Amino acid sequence: MVPDEKDIRRFKHEEVKHAKVCFEFNKRPVNKPITVTNWTHKEPLISASLEKFLIENKAKHFLVIKNDSIVFEYINKKSKDDDQPYPSFSIAKTFVSASLGVAIKEGYIGSVNDLAKKYLPELNYHKNFDSLTINHLLNQYSGLRSELNGISNANYGKIEKILKQLHFNYKPGERLEYVNINTILIGLIIERVTGQYLHNYFSDKIWSKIGTCDSTVWEFDYKTKHTRSFSCFGASPRDYAKFGRLFMNKGKWGDQQVIDSNWVLTCTSPVNGLGKNIGYNNAWFIGEPEIGDFMAIGMFRQQIYVNPKENVVIVSLMKFNTTILPYRWWEILRQIAKQV
Repeated sequence: MVPDEKDIRRFKHEEVKHAKVCFEFNKRPVNKPITVTNWTHKEPLISASLEKFLIENKAKHFLVIKNDSIVFEYINKKSKDDDQPYPSFSIAKTFVSASLGVAIKEGYIGSVNDLAKKYLPELNYHKNFDSLTINHLLNQYSGLRSELNGISNANYGKIEKILKQLHFNYKPGERLEYVNINTILIGLIIERVTGQYLHNYFSDKIWSKIGTCDSTVWEFDYKTKHTRSFSCFGASPRDYAKFGRLFMNKGKWGDQQVIDSNWVLTCTSPVNGLGKNIGYNNAWFIGEPEIGDFMAIGMFRQQIYVNPKENVVIVSLMKFNTTILPYRWWEILRQIAKQV
């Protein structure tokens, strides 16, 4: 039950439609020289070129964009999957959050403070459902327990079965616990209120409006076709960067307001909708307030890093490699943003 980079082809998937008009970033003929310090808790500080750092840490693709120009790009030439969408795992949770913001703006959902059971009436067998809001789900404060059979059902065609077998570790709002079931429930809510599969709604409202160019997939429940909202999304590095660019520009793409600017401001604020200052807000990870950066993060450091003050977006797609987990990625990415 441990996900890996082959999941993008292991399960059935649906195509997420890209834009009719492709947006291309400008590209410099050569990479800008960048150095990084290998920040860990256990090793001495070692300064190295960014390319050397990426080679040693088995990166698959690394993209640095400044002022809509690609100033640095690393592609692992040994990768056999360069023609395939890159999996990003829990970055999908950020796409679900963005879709939720659109659904609220369009009036399908009243607000994040609505009870989850208003849209999922099956949630009626525990007293905690009487206080469980969408906001609790969105910010990982539901108190719901992570259970193996729930993930198994989500992976193997029984997503709605999960609704009848949920248990709580804590009361909603009592404690942060990052569990996939929270996003699964939000995905089901979006599908029910819009009458569309999540991947189609996301494509129609967001992905197809931000100049995306390449093949994109999102896996689905093979029996019911519910989109696997908690993970299993695959796209190109450049298209991931366009989503970061959208949030850097406060939800606007060209002349079109794709996502409500107030939703973007809420998502990237250091204090989330529950009044918690914990560095996690509406499926975005939040940096230091004085820097103003934020990041979407997937398993094994699949990352979309956004630094509005520097006008920089960085997409980091690392090979599954546990040695990179202790690195202080915020510091590494900030070093890069300052140098370009």
